[in-house]
Amino acid sequence: MFVDLSNVAKHELLGFSQHHADLARWDRLKAVWVRSRGQPHRFVLIADASLPRALSRPDQMRLAALRDQGDAAVVPEADLDLLHRAIRVRGTVLSNDRFVDHLRTPSLDAVTLVGWVVRGNIVLLTDRPLDRLQSAVISARAQKQHLKQMGLDEDAPELDFRWYCRDSSCQADLVAIPEMRKGSPVCPSCGAYLERGPAWVTPVWVKVMHRSDEVRRFVLEDGERVYVGRGTDDDVVSLAEDFDHASDVLALDLKHVGVSNSAGRLHVSDPGTATGTAVRYPVAGQRRVLSPPMRLPAGKPTPVPIGAKVVLGKTPYTVQIAGSRPIDRDQSPA
Repeated sequence: MFVDLSNVAKHELLGFSQHHADLARWDRLKAVWVRSRGQPHRFVLIADASLPRALSRPDQMRLAALRDQGDAAVVPEADLDLLHRAIRVRGTVLSNDRFVDHLRTPSLDAVTLVGWVVRGNIVLLTDRPLDRLQSAVISARAQKQHLKQMGLDEDAPELDFRWYCRDSSCQADLVAIPEMRKGSPVCPSCGAYLERGPAWVTPVWVKVMHRSDEVRRFVLEDGERVYVGRGTDDDVVSLAEDFDHASDVLALDLKHVGVSNSAGRLHVSDPGTATGTAVRYPVAGQRRVLSPPMRLPAGKPTPVPIGAKVVLGKTPYTVQIAGSRPIDRDQSPA
């Protein structure tokens, strides 16, 4: 059990203190854990280098003693150290931190994250999601209707940013599509106001179509890569649950096409599938006319312009750039 000590010791709702941080708050939370979940094999306390200065003199001495015993560590970057330690042993992290800057840490899905909620004099432990972030959360089908229900249009500026729910008890930490109420973004799950995070970095919005039906939509940031197919690995935009077109899904490989963003330009590659991947390019000067399918060479990333369709094998599935996001307008056909 790895404890985000700075996060715990500075949480004012865990107990009043005349100091900015107080180890008595950890004592209270530890007692709640042992009472409700039992004594773990070991508690390891990880603190930022700034924590000792925020503690009282007795607490500083207590923290130093814990360090000498090997039960605590004071490090320059506690979040990263905490996650790496937990990943190595598939351990549990006790923290209310969102770990926004580390959601792409490899093997993050090996970590169990537990937070807490304070309601008056009652402290409750809550299991929290800590999903590795590859891209935007993939939307369900009927995306346009969903955006309409959320009070947004396809080019709404709100879609350019990450959003985070302010309610620590809400299970929806990262919110891909906020709901607009009276001009303010709120969490679709709990109705709490959202905190705007950083903008997506050089995003390319991508959609997966089955003939004229949009079945998936996602965004890739510069340098990101995922696959589209019927597999269920973390790096796959999976079509496995598209039950309406089950026979077409079965014709796809687990990882049928690689999709990546290179400096705001969409690239696709075929990892060596049985039925192949092809691109139909827009024909210059002829609106809505596409070239015959041109099969991609296996393993070679190929840039895809606006208006092209990436055809997955011998199925009606295609991958296309979605909408008219600002990053797309600067692209030109290959």
